[in-house]
Amino acid sequence: MHEELKKLWKTEDYWAVWLGIGIVLLALVVYSTGGTIAGWAVKPGSWSNLGALGTDFAKHLPHYLTIFAIFGVVFTFSMVAMDRKVGRFIPGFIILFLGSTVIFYLSSNTFIKATLHMGAPLLALIIGLIIGNIFKLPEWFHASLLTEYYIKTGIVLLGATLPLTLIFNAGPIAFLQATIVSVCTWLTIFLAATKIFGLDRQFGAVLGAGGAVCGVSASIAVGGAVKAKKDHIAISIAIVSVWAIVMILALSVIVKWMVPVPISPGEAGAWTGTSEFADAAGFAVVAELSDVIESGAIRGVNGEMLNPDDPINTFTLMKVIGRDIWIGIWCLILAVVSFVFWEKRDASEKTVGAGIIWERFPKFVLGFFAASIIMTFVSSTPPSDWVGTAPFAGTYKSSAEKIVYQADFSDYAVPSELADQVMITDEGLSYANAGEPMTLHEFEILKSAIRVDDTNRQDKLGAFKQLRFASNWFESDLRKEVITPIKNLRSWAFVLCFLCIGLSTRFADLLTFGLKPFWA
Repeated sequence: MHEELKKLWKTEDYWAVWLGIGIVLLALVVYSTGGTIAGWAVKPGSWSNLGALGTDFAKHLPHYLTIFAIFGVVFTFSMVAMDRKVGRFIPGFIILFLGSTVIFYLSSNTFIKATLHMGAPLLALIIGLIIGNIFKLPEWFHASLLTEYYIKTGIVLLGATLPLTLIFNAGPIAFLQATIVSVCTWLTIFLAATKIFGLDRQFGAVLGAGGAVCGVSASIAVGGAVKAKKDHIAISIAIVSVWAIVMILALSVIVKWMVPVPISPGEAGAWTGTSEFADAAGFAVVAELSDVIESGAIRGVNGEMLNPDDPINTFTLMKVIGRDIWIGIWCLILAVVSFVFWEKRDASEKTVGAGIIWERFPKFVLGFFAASIIMTFVSSTPPSDWVGTAPFAGTYKSSAEKIVYQADFSDYAVPSELADQVMITDEGLSYANAGEPMTLHEFEILKSAIRVDDTNRQDKLGAFKQLRFASNWFESDLRKEVITPIKNLRSWAFVLCFLCIGLSTRFADLLTFGLKPFWA
């Protein structure tokens, strides 16, 4: 028991949980007092010239220092607790954080975004691979290349951005479809690796998880669960990353060629979500398609405008919700399978007890589930006194449209069936319904009360759309003040991880295993 308790502060898994859950609780506590961590939990903004770059950097420098201080203090303290070489870690982490900041700014450049369509994590991987394969890194620097520690922290934070309510809202059929794709993909890769190319079963399991679940994160998590070799995990990470880049280039061309016939934008997003290995890579594909649709370059069969939100929404459902959330289940199942069937030991030692499952199960995945459950509970209990408000003049913006409106409601009467929910005051519009958001049916009632010949009709519609958005506490407030800043911190952890992967991966070492893992 004493040894098990020591692991609470002696292992990276638990420290990733403490840091990730600590950030989630900090965000919620600050939010409950009327504040937000969104002020400092930031990423660089877009820039197109050096002047804009300098302005953005000066604006966010104190925020970057805050992020550096929080991550740096916790990582350093954990290094001390785990008896690691702190003197080597600190200078290495400073270099990694500075490099991550530079990579964030490179990825946010408008020209690079328009041409490469790569998120910061993938760009970090590519830059890291170039540097790591050209220059020999000093030995002391390796103490800061904590690939697994950074990604485990990011996975815990990922849980907070995937409340279980997203699955419930998506519907059981869509989730089942994504689940079938995930299971079939894993079986295909695993069987190809083990039966066709003769690779170890643990190696095949790691490759399968990397392709079927969530790329790098799944490779690391499942690798630990099945006791895979370090080299196997590293190779899986590299292969997933290479295929992710290949798929970006291929899918970006194919989906734009296939929309709107023979597939719709929503089907293109779902297809990308079932085909791409990495979240960042897949999102690059659907974001590019969304931008092209929004520009009007791709239209419907009859020339009508398509909804640029569709590919992003269906990709999120199929990849992020339908596949990524499986990471904990895969770890649990494969840990048992590996212990019982794959590992060499006497039959008397193959009894699977709770202790064995607990030992094998990656503890940071518990942090993922805990963060998801916490955010699920919070998001499912909106404040009963929540009131959504919209000014008479403003801007309604979604990924599908942008409406600048100047509404005049002096001649408008709220329909009687909504008189208790919708109010028109001197300050603007308000909606209150015991914390429940405005339904589409209610919006249509408000819309139908606008005269068809009203010259201010479009402005009123803009105001009502803004009111409907504001009535949704989760989307208009909790997401902006809590979930989005947690996502930003998750991105920092992922960029640190991908940069470490690139710096520590040498192609010469990967070639010692041949091309079998790649083709599997």
